[in-house]
Amino acid sequence: MAFHFPRLDLAKAIADQLSPDPLFGASAGLFLAAPRRTGKSSFLRLDLVPELERRGRLPIYVDLWTDKARDPGELIAEALAQTIDRLATRAERLWRNLPFSRITVGGIAADLPKTTPRGSATLAQALVEIGDRAQSDVVFIIDEAQQALASKAGVDAMFALKAARDQMNQRQGAPHLFLLFTGSHRDKLAALVLTHKQPFYGARVQDFPRLGRGYIDTLVAQMNPRLAPENQLDPSDVMRAFELLGHRPEKLLDVVRDHALGEAGSAGLRQTVTERADLLRARIWQQHQSDYGLLGDLQRVVLRRLIADGPAFAPFSAPTLAQIATDLGTPITTSEVQKALDDLRDKSIVWRPERGVYALEDQDMRDWLLSDGTAGQ
Repeated sequence: MAFHFPRLDLAKAIADQLSPDPLFGASAGLFLAAPRRTGKSSFLRLDLVPELERRGRLPIYVDLWTDKARDPGELIAEALAQTIDRLATRAERLWRNLPFSRITVGGIAADLPKTTPRGSATLAQALVEIGDRAQSDVVFIIDEAQQALASKAGVDAMFALKAARDQMNQRQGAPHLFLLFTGSHRDKLAALVLTHKQPFYGARVQDFPRLGRGYIDTLVAQMNPRLAPENQLDPSDVMRAFELLGHRPEKLLDVVRDHALGEAGSAGLRQTVTERADLLRARIWQQHQSDYGLLGDLQRVVLRRLIADGPAFAPFSAPTLAQIATDLGTPITTSEVQKALDDLRDKSIVWRPERGVYALEDQDMRDWLLSDGTAGQ
């Protein structure tokens, strides 16, 4: 079984925000951003969901990266259908008698299993039904929520969730709906809240706390009894390696195994983190260096401008075009910038949803470019 470090205090703090509390509650929805592979999804499933259940709430969890080939709207509708099926009474299961037999989100439908055909329900109607059946507040958790912007049905689902939240939370004495959205890229997640055209305009994206020294101390305490006395891990060395690896548990475990089981042992890990830190970073950044090396001059300039401007990146505005021309050292046209952006999207370096702003596909590339002044040249 994979090593998991419980963060119960964090789960309680987030659960506190998923409430109608006028001071500390996140009534508009809670948006948390953290890079991929830093323990966010494990925390949601193993720490937060149980905490919400302990408080008598009904959590519904869906990861929009479970299957990227499927429409996000379909995944959301399917999660609701499965929840209603779990809440069905024995008699309803026996007679296949539920108020509706499918849930429709943005034109995409998910059927309830083994149900007599009875018409469709909207996302809002399904959530009201779930809350009334559970007789508890509902917390809808959408992991990698920015993926919803990749399709019309996904965008429609986000607007429908907002409408369902407003509808449920305005009812007196009835179950409420609370929304938690997480994403692996802050700029991407911000596309849901930045402009008045987005469903959650005005909400704030927060950084999801990364694993820290407590995780390292617990991991080392579990590993050292299994290592030879002369090969014990020093928590400070492991922590430094963890930082160099971007706080990614899986990468850290690979590095620790390499050193703990190798001839150099823990001393080799200390030498690596103090003298050869670039080797650890290379585990994360090697692909970025390769991808960047294949870009043309204009693509590199546009990419660096996107990184510098962040969510405010406006590629076709006069100031941005002028800056790109200055950086490139030659006049540039709007069509040429559009072509460069299209090429970057084709290479999966730049991301842009069906509606929204351009963003870097992988935030690690930004860290790699900014880590070395020569990288951007």
